[in-house]
Amino acid sequence: MVLTRFRVKSAHSCALFALCALGCGSSKPLDSSSGGAGDMSSAGSSNAGASSAGVAPSCTAPGYPSDATEYGIREVDATLNDPSGAPVPNLLVQVCGINVCFNGMTNAAGKTVVAPDMSLSAPAFKYGDGFDYAKLAAPLGSQTTQDLGDLLALPLPSYADGAAFPASGEVTSGDVTLILASGASVTHDLLTYTDPSELVFRSVQIPLAQSTRALDPSLGFELGYALAPVSSVFCPAAGLRVKNTLGWAANTQVEVFVQGLEVDEKWAPYGNFVQVADAAVSADASAIETTSGGIPILSSIALRRKSE
Repeated sequence: MVLTRFRVKSAHSCALFALCALGCGSSKPLDSSSGGAGDMSSAGSSNAGASSAGVAPSCTAPGYPSDATEYGIREVDATLNDPSGAPVPNLLVQVCGINVCFNGMTNAAGKTVVAPDMSLSAPAFKYGDGFDYAKLAAPLGSQTTQDLGDLLALPLPSYADGAAFPASGEVTSGDVTLILASGASVTHDLLTYTDPSELVFRSVQIPLAQSTRALDPSLGFELGYALAPVSSVFCPAAGLRVKNTLGWAANTQVEVFVQGLEVDEKWAPYGNFVQVADAAVSADASAIETTSGGIPILSSIALRRKSE
């Protein structure tokens, strides 16, 4: 069965339990330096740089198997609060498997009930709209009815505080800097972000102790950030520099992960994290910088020190 997929920005443009489509909507390429059409595939973690002949790099998504276990999910409940503890009303949430999505909205008290009442493959609860609030995904278990309790909705910086993507070089928001190679292209999801003013880089740190549904403590993550505009793709993958806010020692080796927020699983397994880069603390211990790999897509990212 093929379903029509749509994305929403607010309660005014969403049907409460509407079906979404399998997979991503087409993301129209955009060259961030000129605003014109760029040359880039819809695929993922970059594996090639520009050639000496000036040919654009070819970036191919690794893709992930979609033979996940199906669970019969009748209902998912949650309450969304901001960092002050106030409820967040009219916030988009989704209960998705890799086969189908159901949309919902929080009410005035920040509560939401999404009732798929069907089998979902690798189900997760996505919350945050990627506009005013960071988007995260909380994998769901096998229980028919699940109450996720209180979840933290993280406000993103304002668009005015965002940073425009350069043709190459660095772009910074908060503690996070992306480093674009010369000749790099950026593909934004223009079906979601329809206003050019939304296409600025924004980041917010994720309080790990208050976000355990999305960032499982068993994974050992020590730093997390949510990035926007969600699903923007870099070819080649962008380098990463993060302020060393935890005071890790110089030359400490670090692993960098990206969370899969799209059900097509091109760049990361849906609802889960995959390592995309290695990094190290700089010699002056001021920052954590990638040493290999990079950020192929804007999503939630997490960092942890390598075990000895």
